[in-house]
Amino acid sequence: MILLMAIFAACLGVAGATENGGSVWPVGAESFATAAGVPHKGQTLFYEYTCFYVANELDDAKGHKSNVPPDFKLRVFAVAGKLSHNWGVKFLGGELGSYIALPTVYEQLRVTNTEKFTKDDFTNIDVVPLTLFNHKGIVHWYYELQFETLGTGYVKGQPINIGQHNVAFTPAAAITLTPHKGAQNIMSRVDYVINNQDHATNYHSGNEFFWQYDAQQEIPHHKASLGVSGYFYQQVTNDKQHGVAVITTNSDSTTSVGYKGRVLQFGPEATFPLGKHGAIIVKWNHDFLVENKPRGNAFWFQFGVPLSYLHHPVRQ
Repeated sequence: MILLMAIFAACLGVAGATENGGSVWPVGAESFATAAGVPHKGQTLFYEYTCFYVANELDDAKGHKSNVPPDFKLRVFAVAGKLSHNWGVKFLGGELGSYIALPTVYEQLRVTNTEKFTKDDFTNIDVVPLTLFNHKGIVHWYYELQFETLGTGYVKGQPINIGQHNVAFTPAAAITLTPHKGAQNIMSRVDYVINNQDHATNYHSGNEFFWQYDAQQEIPHHKASLGVSGYFYQQVTNDKQHGVAVITTNSDSTTSVGYKGRVLQFGPEATFPLGKHGAIIVKWNHDFLVENKPRGNAFWFQFGVPLSYLHHPVRQ
């Protein structure tokens, strides 16, 4: 049976450039069997995600280490819970589902040898009223509409605010192939984040494109799987403030327009069964091709298990 881990959230939003270097969507969480391991009809699933992100370098628009701030160090510890439910209703060719995820984050930021800031709070909540699950043989796919809320605990002018102070709308789609009865799986997912303006600062973060990927092979006679995972992130429209594109200065004194972020993340991943219907995932991802964002490493621990049945499940 395909172990489920349609991973959602944890690591703040360190992927994007956008306002204050963050994003409403914590890219990098999607993993093993994303589109195949979804709730059955009437089933509710609980997911837990833990992420530790470490970065000692902030890169400019040319991919060079920025001189501002002079002693940049970032530490992020995030924990998130998610509930996902399949309503058992056929809709637009698929099975209707919904989910909600609530991440909480502790962040530590050092900008000089004597200036260090810390904060912990809930971040942007992800609400998905509409997910459509589809399955046909070894091909599994879904498409969904997501809404990201304002980050809580926002205080204008603070060195650190957990989450982004804007709402966003994110259409997404994912596909998983499971040849050889799930002994192998290949996953691909795309998201397009459409950011609204932060009305407290009149800052409008640019729209963002994410492509997440995963490929694993089951170890014979052990049920565990090994593989690789990661993502590619590209901000596609300019950041603006008061309607004007943001201009930043690079380490070589040249200027760049739009504060567009970019990163490719890649690393190893291992998946282990948890009972008959759950899974545990551990992974490490490293940042490459970085522009306008921190360059670091993300360490993940994740698990997912059925929580309850709100209706009598249909066995598949």
